[in-house]
Amino acid sequence: MVPPALHEGFCSPRGRTCCSQVGHVELLESWETQGNKLRCEQDLLLAKVPSRFHHLEEVAELDDIFREVYPLIRQYETENALADEHKVLEFRTPAELKEEVDVGLPEEGSVEKFVEGCRSSMKYSVRTSHPRFMNQLYAGSDPAGQVAELLSAVLNTTIHTYGAAPFFSVLERQVIEKLGRMLGFQEHVDGVFAPGGSYANMVALIVARNQHFPHVREHGWRSDDKPVIFTSSHAHYSVAKAAMITGMGSNQVVAVPTDEQGRMQPAALEEEIMRAKESGRKPFYVSCTAGTTVTGAFDPIDEICQICRRHEMWLHTDGAWGGAAIFSEEHRNLLRGVEGVDSFCLNPHKMLGVPMQCSVLILNNHEGALERSNSTVADYLFHPALDEEESLDLGQKSLQCGRKPDCLKLWLCWKRHGTRGFARRVDRAYTFSQKFAEMVRRDPRFYLLMDPISCNVCFFYLPPSLRQQLVDRNLNDLEKEEAQRQLKEFHARLGQVTQIIYRRMQVSTNSDKRRVGEEWWWKRRG
Repeated sequence: MVPPALHEGFCSPRGRTCCSQVGHVELLESWETQGNKLRCEQDLLLAKVPSRFHHLEEVAELDDIFREVYPLIRQYETENALADEHKVLEFRTPAELKEEVDVGLPEEGSVEKFVEGCRSSMKYSVRTSHPRFMNQLYAGSDPAGQVAELLSAVLNTTIHTYGAAPFFSVLERQVIEKLGRMLGFQEHVDGVFAPGGSYANMVALIVARNQHFPHVREHGWRSDDKPVIFTSSHAHYSVAKAAMITGMGSNQVVAVPTDEQGRMQPAALEEEIMRAKESGRKPFYVSCTAGTTVTGAFDPIDEICQICRRHEMWLHTDGAWGGAAIFSEEHRNLLRGVEGVDSFCLNPHKMLGVPMQCSVLILNNHEGALERSNSTVADYLFHPALDEEESLDLGQKSLQCGRKPDCLKLWLCWKRHGTRGFARRVDRAYTFSQKFAEMVRRDPRFYLLMDPISCNVCFFYLPPSLRQQLVDRNLNDLEKEEAQRQLKEFHARLGQVTQIIYRRMQVSTNSDKRRVGEEWWWKRRG
């Protein structure tokens, strides 16, 4: 007999059902017209109609794979806690990787080859959950998010129409609405999840461009448009990339000077805006940063917001790194004035620990702006909303068609931890950064560049040859220009030390492999 579960919601190629167990006797007329004789005997029916046996085989394979792979994953995660026994990376050069791992693609596959591939992936990848992984603005991933990522793959849908992803379409709107209210947006909140903060920043620029230069969407740039945008000299490189992609060119991005902490100087911004206007250019967009990549600086959003209002410019805030401060009552003051911005980017896959990738763009009181800038005619896919209800075909807002429901990862992590749990995670990161900075400050082997503004701790290792030099040098006794010159020279030498340390962190402890690794590393560095 066929298991009863096979007959609960049995689906035919035409979407009809045939399930005698639940009282349905709807036979498939389309199959009769093709000469197929339908019978309700369970085994014969499954033999005639494309059966669920294939799906049962997939379930069995899933069981086999989990039986083999889950212990490997569990062991891998356990090893990450043993910092002294396992390195962050088992570094190999590209040639060594190809020699040690079968990276080729087989004609015939097997579960054994699959499992071995999983084992190699874990062995030779960077352990981002390792306590000593401190090189990036993310680390590890949340177990709830890991399960959510798996669930997303099992469901395997795209979030372009409500018909293809009804549940995820509602989730995405719900999550974006909540984030917008946490930012202080009082009126209409809109947005879209995106594959990374760089992509979200680009979409923000496209929406702003469409508002100030609506003809570009269909006709392209005109010679008299002369657009120009502004960001800080410490901003993420994605701003320049967005200018390249949108056809303005990276030369139309003005890098506004920053203060000693890396924050955009509002007075300098307004000077640059006036200078651009006087030269016949058209300023229309400012991108400020909430948590810069290097120093973790937060631009003064409230002051920049006033400037943008005076000059009728779109204000975007790249909060990919530091935007998580909205969850913290203690640190959300770093985002003072954010309620007045036009758009905001947040990467929950950074400080909130949601697995890669999870990024979202949120718009403040710009109803329909995403559709106006990004939608195209696709009658075969997008249809008018029924009963005058609001359309939830989110593909009209996105530049993508196929798009993963990344909202699921954030939603399930939020369900697991709650707003307060996220707040505790953010507060802990800020507390640890202050403690770490104090450890660096007290250790003569290291040189702290500045007190941390947020979670970034910037420091150098001081080799003995430079350690005493720093002690002997009293820059306060020198003229300002001479002190700056000597400090710049000192930082340049420290930069060379950093490269040597970075190289030695990557190459093998084996003498032969170290030599090969060092030669490869220096060749790569030019």
